[in-house]
Amino acid sequence: MRDRRQSGQVAVETAIVLPLFVFLILGTLQLGLMHQARLMAKYAAYKAVRAGALHNADVKKMERAALAVLLPMISRGSGGTESMMTVNSAADFQQKWMWPEVMTNRITATNIPYAKVTICGPVEGDLGGASGEVDFDNPEKITSSGDWKDSQRSKLRIQLTFNYRMVIPFADVVIYNIARAKELPYVIRLGKQGDTTRQAYIDKDMGDYDTAAGQKVYVVPIRATYTMRMQSNLYLGKNKLPKDNTCLFSFQE
Repeated sequence: MRDRRQSGQVAVETAIVLPLFVFLILGTLQLGLMHQARLMAKYAAYKAVRAGALHNADVKKMERAALAVLLPMISRGSGGTESMMTVNSAADFQQKWMWPEVMTNRITATNIPYAKVTICGPVEGDLGGASGEVDFDNPEKITSSGDWKDSQRSKLRIQLTFNYRMVIPFADVVIYNIARAKELPYVIRLGKQGDTTRQAYIDKDMGDYDTAAGQKVYVVPIRATYTMRMQSNLYLGKNKLPKDNTCLFSFQE
């Protein structure tokens, strides 16, 4: 009887500890990849704003420049599994660059772009009602207003959002739910069941991310900002500036 009780106790303890142990290993791998993606996003933000400084703040060109940097971290699903092709040569780069996901800048089966560039500044009000071609080197065409600092008149400020698709199974579900501050499964929390309808973090709009998660595609946004002096004039109308600073700094879209 004692051996049976001990065997049953071991089985219960294993059932409790095993999921945590598995998550510890897989979660460490996934967090390591996310840290690498964060470092790549910082460099991609630099390349994006540089492309914008040279090409009249063209958002599409900035996003393509960012994608070229982020290419090694881009993955896709295949047969229910995630795969990430390494880029070790020019041939590898060319092959992966031709992926439909990269060409369209869309994560497979979702409406989420891999790279999204948001112009933080200048905004429309900063240019004092200017129209047509705006010469950033001519202070007479750009008037100060509000908190628009003189040193920022000729600088392009952008925020890059790298929507990183997690590739490690099991860890992707848990990390996504943690990032969304949702209730975790009872077996993971090992605590009170609680109200499963509660959501501590309310976002402006997480519809696309949640829709992707419903399809078992788990995506987390990684953001980086960068500022660079403009090297080319901005053409208002062709490259529309935002009315307000809409850069985001939380888990929202």
